Parts: sequence; C-alpha cells; structure tokens
Amino acid sequence: MEWGATDAMPRRSSAREGSSTGETTEGATPMGIKRSRPPVALGAAAAAVLVLSALAGCSATTASGADGGGDEASVIEKVPFATVGDEQLLLDACLPEEDGPRASIVLLHGGGFTEGNRVAGGMRELCTRFADAGFAAFSIDYRLVPAIVYPGQVEDVQSAIAWLREPEQVDRFDLDPARIGLLGSSAGAILAQEVGTLGEGPLDEGTRVGAVASLSGVSLMTEEALSLGTPTEEAIGMIMTYLDCETPAADACPQAAEASAALHVDATDPPMLLVNGEDELVPEEQAQAMHASLESVGVASKVIIGREGAHGVALLAPGVSDDVLEFFAEALG
Repeated sequence: MEWGATDAMPRRSSAREGSSTGETTEGATPMGIKRSRPPVALGAAAAAVLVLSALAGCSATTASGADGGGDEASVIEKVPFATVGDEQLLLDACLPEEDGPRASIVLLHGGGFTEGNRVAGGMRELCTRFADAGFAAFSIDYRLVPAIVYPGQVEDVQSAIAWLREPEQVDRFDLDPARIGLLGSSAGAILAQEVGTLGEGPLDEGTRVGAVASLSGVSLMTEEALSLGTPTEEAIGMIMTYLDCETPAADACPQAAEASAALHVDATDPPMLLVNGEDELVPEEQAQAMHASLESVGVASKVIIGREGAHGVALLAPGVSDDVLEFFAEALG
C-alpha cells in the first residue's frame, strides 16, 4: 500500500456544523498490532488499584527535555478552563519539576458519559504519572448526559485544547503549544478519537492535537457497527444515550455516522495508539476498524490487545503503561 494514496472519507469541519469552538488541524505510518498477556479477568472496581500499581512501576520514559528523575509532581486543582451557560468546567494540572517548554497531555475520564470526573477512577494517578515522566498533564471535566448530549462533550474537549494554547496558559504552565496529546478512557476514548479526527491540516494549532491514545474507544457507532464482534447491550445503550438516539439506523440517527471517528480519517490526522481488552465491554474489532481506517490513509496506528475483560484505565497493566508513555514521547518529541 502507498501511504496517503487512498482518498479520505468525508470529514467533519467541527464537532457539528456551526460549532463555536475553534478550527482544527493533523499527521503520520502504520505500526501494527500487539497482544498483551496473560489474560486476567478484572472487575471495574479494581481499575483504580491497577492504575496505581501499574503506574508506580512504570519505567521513566520521558518527554523531550525531561530527565524523569521521579521528583514529585505539583498539582493545581480546580482550574476553570471554560464556562458554558452557567456551568464552569474545571481541570486539574499536574506539572513536572523540570523546566519547559513542556509537551501536554489532556486526559479524558470514562463513565459512560453519565458519570465520572477528572479525579476519580485512577485519573489523578494517571495525571501525576505523566507529570513524573516530564509531561504537563491536564485532567479535565466535561459535561455529562442526559443534560448534555453529542456534540457538547466534544466541544468541551476542544475548548480545553484551545485554552491551553492561549498565550496566558502557555506562560503560566510553561508549555509548548505545538505539542499537545489526548488520552481517553472508555467514553473519554471516544471523545479523544473524535477530536483527533476533526478538521485537517497542521497538528500544532487551533484544536488539533499531535497524538491520541485510546483505551477502549468506540470508533464506529452506525448500525453496521453492530456486526463488529459482539457488542454488549450496555455498550449500545451508552452510545445511544450519548447520541440522543433510540436506534443507530441512519434515517433515525444521522449523528451516529457524524460521531464515528473511523469514518472521518484523513492523511493529516495524528498518530493513534488503540488499546482494547480481550472480551470486554467494547469489542476489540472497534480498535481494529479504527486501525484499518488510519492505515488506509497512511496515518501511524498501533493496536494493543490487553487483559481479558479489562476496560479503560484497567488496561494500564505493567508493560502497556510503558507503551503509552513511549508512544507520547515519540509522537510529541
């Protein structure tokens, strides 16, 4: 295959036509598929414990210019980054000891779009681990369903990226605005894929990002996606609630195609690391579908199939955590 020779699929110009949150821009070569073993059944209640133990044992892969010496990260809590109506959106900033300019990682929590926040479910531990590795990490809140449905959550993530690129924030957090990545877990992984494939062009401006790591992300939400593996009723229900649809049928839910990141890739999109569990809530065929779409336009993509039954942040077992850090260190330079 000649990279970039395949025409891109139709693209969304923003989270939705008429979106108020900034333009967007992208890059990349395929990296293949890896399986992480041994299979271990893991309940959701153990996710935060696994994150703590896995991240504590990670090797010190670092962002460019950082020594990963293990100095304790500084955390700035409850920083407002946007106001939507009467709701203020907050983030926690986890900053390394080393001087910048720093690459940034925006962290997007899971929770089925109905719950979760920037701290819970291992997100604080993930935030500080990235800071220990030399990145500036920002774990954000986004609005939840049913009060807000698609594309509101996408726009919240875009707002956070645009905010980080403001000169005031660049100076405040000692950032390199050209080096921003996204990591999402479960529902957050869906948002990370969506934002990563919005717009086209340079990856270092507007609301574009330079790299995306997706932990149990859904890349196809159309009726055809029901044939990808064996999606659970829980997963289907979560997606329909997010899209504000009763059924994924095209005539009843046109936003299902609009929100499906795998249908909107082009050759300027950022490299992606797609991590999925075996026999988990989200079928691994979803990761394979996104990988195939990215590969078809010459964008770097790697799939890791992790522990059996593990979902979202619970996939960050030793080894996989290192893979994630190495991915961002390489992609963001």
